[in-house]
Amino acid sequence: MEINGKIAVVTGAASGIGRATAIALAREGADLVLADVNDDRLEEVRREITALGRRGMAVHTDVSKLQDTRNLFDRSINGMGRVDILMNNAGVHLLGPAEKISIADWEWIVGINLWGVVYGINVFLPHMLERGSGHIVNTASMSGLIGVESSVPYVATKFAVVGMSECLAAYVRPKRIGVTVVCPGFVATNIAEHERLVPFGDGFDDERKAFLEALKRGEWSRFEALPGGVASPQQVAEKVVHAIKENVFLVYTHPGHKEAVVQKAQDPEGTIDLLAALHVAWDDIFKAPAAGVPDAEGGVSAGR
Repeated sequence: MEINGKIAVVTGAASGIGRATAIALAREGADLVLADVNDDRLEEVRREITALGRRGMAVHTDVSKLQDTRNLFDRSINGMGRVDILMNNAGVHLLGPAEKISIADWEWIVGINLWGVVYGINVFLPHMLERGSGHIVNTASMSGLIGVESSVPYVATKFAVVGMSECLAAYVRPKRIGVTVVCPGFVATNIAEHERLVPFGDGFDDERKAFLEALKRGEWSRFEALPGGVASPQQVAEKVVHAIKENVFLVYTHPGHKEAVVQKAQDPEGTIDLLAALHVAWDDIFKAPAAGVPDAEGGVSAGR
């Protein structure tokens, strides 16, 4: 798809991957409708878009609410006339032991990470089908391909987004609509700002809180020792722009991730053993963040 002159809607656009992708699309000549719950940051991004000479709209949107997504669509059509590109990017994270996570916490993360994507597709896809063109980008995670994360609810939502995207891509490709699913590893975003921490009750919850506070301050250096290190949102945005242009389905963001997925397919039992060891290693990070990052053999890292 040629991006110049297109209209793009990006959710979770106030920061991180969403912000970087919105700006990258504007630099390619697209006009942007920006959606997020953080109105102040959203307005800052809108001003950056207009400074690039493109039209920009900011629409307060809670993607976990169908009516908000419908309002986003209506505002987009009324303000821009059509929608060519939709990026379902808004997402949150939840950390806690699987047996202690409440149904309310499950509903919270599923509402944003999964239903947010479902609502976006439900509301915007008919418009693209009617026009016979368009491109949908869904932000998942490397944790949507391999269950490397210790957060069971997060992994569940991201696996669902990957599977949904795969099926949707097969369905709409003959109808001249593209679908891309982005599976980032560690990216220096502010996802920790909205992190929910369910207490483990093992005596190390204060250390976990301190670890998350460090991430909120942007202290990502301890992850640089991991395979592939930490990517910037701008690096991910460049890959997204390329995927839209070339109609690429699956976007990896780090070296070694594709090979890890192949390894999983070849040796699923061995992968479970590896992941079990990695989960213990990750727990050690949260218990003693000052100790740095343990060796993560196998080259698998996750994130969003």
